[in-house]
Amino acid sequence: MKAVIAEKPSMGKDIARVIGAASGRDGYMEGNGYKVTWAYGHLVELAHKTATSKWANDPLPLSGDFILQPKPDVAKQVNVIKTLFNEADEIVVATDAGREGELIFRYLYCYLGCKKPFRRLWISSLTDEAIKKGFSNLKSGREFDNLYFAAKARSESDWLVGVNATRALTLAVNNGEVFSLGRVQTPTLAVICKRYLDNKNFISEPFWSVFLETEKNGIAFKAKYGANFKAKSEAIRDSITNLPEVLVKTVETKEKKEAPPLLYDLTGLQKAASKKYGITPDVTLKICQSLYENKYLSYPRTGSCYIPDDVFATVPNLIKQCKTFKIPNLNTSFYDANPALSKNCVNASKVTDHHGLLPTENIPDSEKLTKAECTIYTMVVCRLFEAFHEKCIKDVTSAVITAGDYDFNAKGVVIKQAGWREVIKLSAKEREENDEENEASETEGEDVNLPVLLAGENLPNRGIEMKEGKTKPSPLFTDATLLGYMETAGKECTDEHEREAMKDCGIGTPATRDAIISNLLDKLYIIREKKKLIPTGKALATYDIIKEKAIGSATLTGNWEKQLLDVQKGSLSYDKFICGIEEFAKQLTSELSTVQVSIKSQKQVMQELMPLCPKCKKQHLRLFEKGIGCNKECAFVAWRSVAQKKLTDAQLIALIEKEKTPVIKGFTSKAGKLFDARVVLKPDLTTCFEFDNKK
Repeated sequence: MKAVIAEKPSMGKDIARVIGAASGRDGYMEGNGYKVTWAYGHLVELAHKTATSKWANDPLPLSGDFILQPKPDVAKQVNVIKTLFNEADEIVVATDAGREGELIFRYLYCYLGCKKPFRRLWISSLTDEAIKKGFSNLKSGREFDNLYFAAKARSESDWLVGVNATRALTLAVNNGEVFSLGRVQTPTLAVICKRYLDNKNFISEPFWSVFLETEKNGIAFKAKYGANFKAKSEAIRDSITNLPEVLVKTVETKEKKEAPPLLYDLTGLQKAASKKYGITPDVTLKICQSLYENKYLSYPRTGSCYIPDDVFATVPNLIKQCKTFKIPNLNTSFYDANPALSKNCVNASKVTDHHGLLPTENIPDSEKLTKAECTIYTMVVCRLFEAFHEKCIKDVTSAVITAGDYDFNAKGVVIKQAGWREVIKLSAKEREENDEENEASETEGEDVNLPVLLAGENLPNRGIEMKEGKTKPSPLFTDATLLGYMETAGKECTDEHEREAMKDCGIGTPATRDAIISNLLDKLYIIREKKKLIPTGKALATYDIIKEKAIGSATLTGNWEKQLLDVQKGSLSYDKFICGIEEFAKQLTSELSTVQVSIKSQKQVMQELMPLCPKCKKQHLRLFEKGIGCNKECAFVAWRSVAQKKLTDAQLIALIEKEKTPVIKGFTSKAGKLFDARVVLKPDLTTCFEFDNKK
């Protein structure tokens, strides 16, 4: 008899149906020479032999003296699995084909002291065909020993760093608060806090951009002077205004080819879903997992955007089937003539545990999907059609227009072959917002509709336009931008292939990044304000302690992730990695144990971030139940309750910092009518309403 263990009951029952184990039993299915059982995720977890709940009694650092123990309330299923393993001639491991799926089985196998031989079901989807093919090609379990060692190293290193650091700092501070630290959690928190403080303390400076206006053949366009000016200067305007004509100094046209985008990996899909639809990373993963378990998507926890050649061979038929799924604004006409497909994302050497995200041959009924499921599934299908389409080809023209002693630059783009960009019919604005390449970049000039220009010709001078701008800080993190930062450990990568190459040393993995963000939210280290991730007072107090320490380093955490991948590949031993982690935990514990007890409290940190009083300009204001105000001597106050509406902390702070709030809905007039308005701080420090002009 062969015992099969799946990761979840639903997956176990699907496998049982396909292999003919149709008889239901208590905790397993039976038939055709198989007994199929299941876990509920991790049934067995890591624990320490000597650690107690009384932290002060345990000498630090705690070393890797680990034991395995069942989670609460799973004893019955553990006993079922133990019985089946004991009865079996062989075990088939059918947990998720990835690092954590391997750990779920191996921890259980080790805890039970099992010595039975086992083989591995390694599949990338749960369709009947994939399961049948996987069972006909079971792999030796020992092929995945290095995957297990990497998973074990990840689990133990998280425990060693997290538990030792948390206990050391909490005991040192001894103010009743638990300061939770972690190998991946803390560097992530550090970058959020640093970005928030940089943004908060940024001093904006004005600048002026200068544009030359001209035209040809009735087509008006602008050219931008290369450098911005710190102050408005009339010299450039005065020297050019009276010129009747300007000169086309140089014209250069280059053909630019844009390869189709790669397939989504999990992080890429989470970033895009968050940015475009506001779907949080944890929700995206849950939806993907549900679509996977219902056989509509390939394995979601993938870190690769590529597929091997054997999967590429199935793509033409997959495209044909996916065309039956109705998607608004989808243009699949390119595929009607059976064209040669792009192989931009075909590279077996870049496929990790699993290939890039693909829909399966099982096409769902859109009416039976939830709105969110339909959104995520549609994104994966659309990316399928884009990824195998032809290149987008553009002519990019750069012209230098001379006026007097000044050179102005104009750039125009003409699309000769839309290629993959015509798959989804978007407006120009939607296309720009949807283009990840433009996510963090600033253009040197403006892409405009240029007429055909010739070097040496004169054009009419239509005047100079001067636009005032202000320097801006790096924006606060959103889920999408934080995931991008974590993916490359903060390295600025605008090219899709460069981002792919950096994944080996990012913060966390595609399978864990959403959990890291969710953990920070659950522990109230960060909150979401609309899409922005804002650190709380406790987070800023923690950051004040660890900002100069190695545990807050994104680079160090990225190096650890690279080493874990090396363990998985077999080029670094588990023992060497854990030895380094234990040494780090020892050093970190020593550093944190000497932290001064008089560290800033949450309230102190938050107080220092409050705006200065607009009246005395000396004291930081304080928020209180009824408003925001200064000390007794100054007596400045702005009340929270306005026209039967209570302003939030953020609105009160905006009132002081920006001298007006955003538009607030739901004020009540004296006549009892509802209205929307801004609250404005006047020069005499009283407040009034400001209404948007409605056309």
